[in-house]
Amino acid sequence: MIGSLFDKTIGLLAEALDLRSERHRAITANIANQDTPGYQATEVNFKEALSAASGASPLPLQRTDPSHLSPTGSAAALSHATVVPGPSHRLDGNTVNAEKEMAKLAENTLFYTASTQMITSKFRAIRNAIKEGR
Repeated sequence: MIGSLFDKTIGLLAEALDLRSERHRAITANIANQDTPGYQATEVNFKEALSAASGASPLPLQRTDPSHLSPTGSAAALSHATVVPGPSHRLDGNTVNAEKEMAKLAENTLFYTASTQMITSKFRAIRNAIKEGR
């Protein structure tokens, strides 16, 4: 809502934060289930999910049945986590690689922090404009 008052950047950053949080949940679920036999690792493709959330999706969503949900809504309302295809190198069928998941978690944390710093900077600039630079 506030993004529509000023520019699209704030709305896009808010969507990015939601998606980073969702990716964090998927990664931590993978780490938590690294010893669960048969567990299939999940991943959130951030680039595709953000494109869909920003409306830049190449295929528009359509409502083909009255009982379907509306195609409009926030990224937080949809789950973008998908099972990562790949062979299991373990006898129990689990596809989680703990080292890769920890690296993904660190990377996601850095990007989340960068996004929060950007949105904080935008709000600081808006506050400065309201205070007339005082």
